[in-house]
Formats: sequence, structure tokens, C-alpha cells
Amino acid sequence: MIGKFIGVGVGPGDPDLITVKALKALKTADVICIPKSHPNKPSMALGLVEQIVKERQSSPEVLELIFPMTKNELGLQKLWAENAKSVFAKVKEGKTLVFVTLGDPMLYSTFMYLYRSIKKSYPYIPMEIIPGVTSVTAAAASAQLPLAEKNEVISIVPSDLNLELLEETAKHSDTLVFMKCAHRVKDFLHTLKAAGFTENSTIALVKRCTLPEEKVLIGNLCSLQKWDITEDYFSVAILKRSDFSTNKKVGTQ
Repeated sequence: MIGKFIGVGVGPGDPDLITVKALKALKTADVICIPKSHPNKPSMALGLVEQIVKERQSSPEVLELIFPMTKNELGLQKLWAENAKSVFAKVKEGKTLVFVTLGDPMLYSTFMYLYRSIKKSYPYIPMEIIPGVTSVTAAAASAQLPLAEKNEVISIVPSDLNLELLEETAKHSDTLVFMKCAHRVKDFLHTLKAAGFTENSTIALVKRCTLPEEKVLIGNLCSLQKWDITEDYFSVAILKRSDFSTNKKVGTQ
């Protein structure tokens, strides 16, 4: 009997934000698949589910899958294929595998690379995807800043978006969410103003969202230049075209 492969989003960092459905999958899986950027580096995703795994009556097998931070496309495709082969070997034994990923599996997630490789090479493997709380919505909650109301348009900006495309996107957006490039928002200031955002537009920067070391900064574009923003992969910036009043206490860095 063939097993099953499940992609599970475990949220932005707070273990309490893991969904009930994800929790059930983690408690019953035969194998927990852990993505790592390097064999010798710890996995944040594993840290989020470690207590759940420890509380199980029977310990699952842990399968580490390496996803290095490199732009060598040919090398990556080969590695994804090897990871897919490792997953298939376990599923073929009738085991249920859960692949844990931060946030949501279908939003800027490592899971998608493995998902595509499995669908290509082993399309008959039963698969399921369990959504997770995204850093986008979690950051909005931490900043107490609505992402959208009524007919407002949201755009999510990745790290490598060029300035021309950013300006064109911003022209048609009421809210911009900067992921993985929040530390660069100061560099985008001229472009954002050219797109119609003003000095009174509200901006929030959330670092290490939902974690004990979380920091939140809220202000307007006019105050952005005064902020001490250091690079942090786990940062999200939310920019609203309007001047939104918030009672959230401004954090410090």
C-alpha cells in the first residue's frame, strides 16, 4: 500500500499559531521531513514542531532534506530531484510523510520546489497541502494594521523586484507588503513617492514576527529615514497609501 506526502505550514514562528489540522498531521505522521539550508545548520521549522514531536507516544522518523541558498539552477534541480526520490522511497513503503515549512506552503516556500519535482517525477503519489498562518497576516496582526478594506488592492513585493516594476506595481496598490527585503524600504522611498505614496502614508516594520524577540515599528514615510533598520531575513514591512491611525505602541530596535 502506497503512503502519502503532506506539505504543512507551521506559521510564522509562534507554535501556538500552528493549526489544529497541522497538529493532527504532525502527531500521526510516520516521517517528519525537515528542510535545511545546510547539513550543519539548525532548522527553525524543526524548532517549532520539536515539542509536538517529543510529546508523541511514538517518535517519528526525521528526514532532513537540504535546500541550499544558491542560484545555481542546474545544481538545485538535481538536488530537488534527489529530495523527491528520498520522499518517494518512504511513500513507497506505505509511510505518511509531513514536510514542515514556515508560514504557508504555497507562499514563497521551499516546499514548492519539492512539490514541483514530485509532481513531475512521481505524479501518482497521494499529496495534501495544509495551509499555515502567513508572515503577511501575522505581521499585520502584530502591528494592528489592516491589510485591506472594502475595494483596496494588496501587492506583495519579493526581494528581487526591480525599481521600475515596483513603481508600476505601487501605482495600482493601496497596500504594499515587502517580504525578505524589508531592510531595503529606505532605498525604495523615491520610487514609492513617484508612485503616489506620500510622507503621511503609514508604514509598519515587523521583525521576528510572533517570536519572543519580535520588534514592531510604526510611523509614516516621513519618519522612515530616522529608523535604524538592519538586515533580517525574518522581517516584513507593510506600507499603506492612507494615513491610518493606530493605537499600537511603537516598538524600538
